[in-house]
Amino acid sequence: MGEETQTDRDLRAARERIRLLEFQIDHLRRELNFARVRHEGIIYSVAWALATPVRAVEQWLRRALAGRATRPRAAAAVGAAPAPAPADRPRLLVDVTRIVARDDRTGVQRVVRRTLETLYAEPDLPYAPAPVRVENGALVACNEFATRLTGAPPRPDAGVAPARGDVLLIIDNAWTVDFTPAIEAVRAAGGSVATVLYDLIPILHAGSAYADVPDEFARWLARTLMQSDAIVAISQTVADELVALVRARDLPARPGLRIGHAHIGADFAPRAAGDVSPQIAAAFAPGAPVFLAVGALEPRKGHRVALAAFDDLWRTGFDARLAILGRKGWHVDALIDDMRNHPEFGRRLFWFDDASDADLAMAYARCTAVLAPSYAEGYGLPLSEAAAVGKPVICSDIPVFREIGRDGALYFRVNDPQALAATVRGFAAGTLTADPARILQPTWRAFARALVDLLRDGAGNARPA
Repeated sequence: MGEETQTDRDLRAARERIRLLEFQIDHLRRELNFARVRHEGIIYSVAWALATPVRAVEQWLRRALAGRATRPRAAAAVGAAPAPAPADRPRLLVDVTRIVARDDRTGVQRVVRRTLETLYAEPDLPYAPAPVRVENGALVACNEFATRLTGAPPRPDAGVAPARGDVLLIIDNAWTVDFTPAIEAVRAAGGSVATVLYDLIPILHAGSAYADVPDEFARWLARTLMQSDAIVAISQTVADELVALVRARDLPARPGLRIGHAHIGADFAPRAAGDVSPQIAAAFAPGAPVFLAVGALEPRKGHRVALAAFDDLWRTGFDARLAILGRKGWHVDALIDDMRNHPEFGRRLFWFDDASDADLAMAYARCTAVLAPSYAEGYGLPLSEAAAVGKPVICSDIPVFREIGRDGALYFRVNDPQALAATVRGFAAGTLTADPARILQPTWRAFARALVDLLRDGAGNARPA
């Protein structure tokens, strides 16, 4: 056999891309068909007609509450006197605009909390951490939020006057917030701006996104490229994808923009404590092996692949449980219907959409192995979290999982239920082995340190856009 040529590699990549698109189309076909059937049922349902006034009130309440959650508070509520900058060192102004309005306990918001907690615990950093939010275009110090994180003496929120050397770190998931006036104020004072990038999935895999998110995300990215002095991706894969995207599409970027990466922390699951849900405890009771999938139900997460693989395993007499912990996302109604009406649901198939941190910690501790069947990710935190408690990982063969899982995980062909089933069989038989110790297990302290290195004078692994 001769060496693979570039043409061969391009053809192989094109075939995989076509296979991925076929998978996405099939998933969306199932969801659209399910929506059609449900829509027809609704149209001809007497209950639907009777419930119309109730739904109208519910929608009005949702809009009103959502407006309260995201609407900036009045400036008078935070005090008139700007908080002075510390004399000893510049500040790292960490954006918490979304999380202080509403903490949904998402993965991004976990990153925000843990990053701030770690920064406060590091006494010798070149920056003083300071959580801030954007309010009427200005920055407000979230001192009450800082008190909840650190237990420090309470202080009221107050306006922030940016100072020379300050860095505004946009780390929260705030696409709809206009940072432009705050950014201009930071720059005018001699500060700089950095943004944490979690993934490029809405652009690279638009078929997996919801509603108009791809367009909204593209507009946000265009602003971010022009407004940031540094962009810190949560994996090298995402940083590479961003550099390739900027160059391939010739996207305008701020002169001198640096792009780097820092791996987010995995030291989460072992430290969680609290009461465990009886239902989740029962699903992980001693008996048949339990394979755990962690993550919100979204098309790209591959839950349908996992379900199809375990259907094949169960048909052939393989006794194992599949447990899914994750909130409902979008375009998964047909999948949820398939699971809830599955003959194994509640016996060997489980889905929990409201698992607590304590539930998740118990699930990691008691599971046999962790499954990650995604076709697109920005990091793959379940790989590192599983490794942190010594659990084997079986994951799809995508670049970011190779970056995190290295040679410690078991890989199967992405979007291939038969390949996943074969890998599970081999793992159970002992012919395939995984070594969690070889999987990347970064700590939040390492993430915070790497983040600071990238922000300080362009140190670390930053490179030009």
